[in-house]
Amino acid sequence: MCTFFNCVAYEDIDATIRLDRHVVFLALDDKNKNTSVHITLNPLQVRTLVKYLSVALTQIDFANLLDEQHFGNLTVQIEQDEDDELSVAS
Repeated sequence: MCTFFNCVAYEDIDATIRLDRHVVFLALDDKNKNTSVHITLNPLQVRTLVKYLSVALTQIDFANLLDEQHFGNLTVQIEQDEDDELSVAS
């Protein structure tokens, strides 16, 4: 078991989501500080996390964040097993 605390809200983050069979690998990398967090979740865990992140986001007034210039950026890359087709809905 490991506990790790890091506030990267103000840093640029590279995220990688890799789909491989029945697991989802999530990597968050802050290259300025050489910090990486890697998590492997099953699809039901991901669904639960997404649900409650969405609920949490309803509490944020995004209109007031438009003037904020100090938050970091997030880029996301999705990788998948070559045998699976990726379908992304918008």
